[in-house]
Amino acid sequence: MAHVATITIDHTKVPGDLTDYVGLIVPDGSAGYAALYALCLEGGGDIRLFKSDDTTEIAREIVSFSVSAETGEIHYKYSGTLSSSVDTDIHVYADGSSSDYAVGATYGRNAVWTDYSAVWHLSMASGNSLDSTGNSNAGTVNGNPVYEDTTFFADGVDLDGNDYFLSADSNELDLTGAFTVSTWAKHDGTGDSEYLVSKGEGVSGQSLALFYKVSTGSLRAILRTGGGAQNLITGSTNVGTSAYMAHFTKNGSNQLDLYLNGASDASTVSGATQSPSDTTSMAVGAFNTGASGVDGQMCETRVLKGTALSANWITTEYNNQNSYSTFYSVAAVAGGSTSAQAARRGAVMMM
Repeated sequence: MAHVATITIDHTKVPGDLTDYVGLIVPDGSAGYAALYALCLEGGGDIRLFKSDDTTEIAREIVSFSVSAETGEIHYKYSGTLSSSVDTDIHVYADGSSSDYAVGATYGRNAVWTDYSAVWHLSMASGNSLDSTGNSNAGTVNGNPVYEDTTFFADGVDLDGNDYFLSADSNELDLTGAFTVSTWAKHDGTGDSEYLVSKGEGVSGQSLALFYKVSTGSLRAILRTGGGAQNLITGSTNVGTSAYMAHFTKNGSNQLDLYLNGASDASTVSGATQSPSDTTSMAVGAFNTGASGVDGQMCETRVLKGTALSANWITTEYNNQNSYSTFYSVAAVAGGSTSAQAARRGAVMMM
């Protein structure tokens, strides 16, 4: 395999050292990817990622990669420490012939998401919301969402208030203890309470929900335990109709936090001693009964059981996904001549 590009992460975008950070690379047609486009297979199955020692391989998921369109979405797990004091290099390799890893392989898709309960990129071309974790928590599509909306760093879905995805109850989605729920969204601004992610039995039982309250213009989150005891946390920022990234966390001390675009937006100590565990489905894009749906766009929704991500992680994640081109730089290494790139692209487009 040939070393075709170097991704250099700007340490100033990482506010504190992180362990096993899950990051994003978006091949976007910039000059640094020339050698990759010149050599790589359409679909990107032959792409491999290594640390700068060129020996330590990094697990990655190729969500999409197009040589002809010069687009892509790659997620990776940087095992070990991502530094906040020195830049970090990731070396991209390809050979134009190797098959993609099986999803359960050591450096395949599932290995990126070993700590997560569910990851729905919402960048599929149609149908159900696929779960990248290997936990089989795919979401059954309800309604008629418009796929491949490009509001975000990658494709997403456009919902009209009646469209949503419903994942059956599972142990991974029963959030007993600490958790993190995150998503990207953009509202058209015509609804009221629009539920982004929800699970539970409603007002009288156990439930969890992260939602957007149009009348206040801010994010809200609810955590209810049995008997209807309610813990409501309301963000302080009007999100308007711009795209935003939201995180809702609960730590081991029952502290609830809302983050908007990588920064703290609200915090409170919950009276609940544990998070809901019930037998209901988890919904993305509506309450799990289908009510109070999102009128707008959604992308990249994740559920992490057992961990409240740190403020440093959440800020880094936002910096990475909101502005990937400033989070890292990319430099071509080999095989990236204009003629080679054109020949490769032409061959792919004729397939």
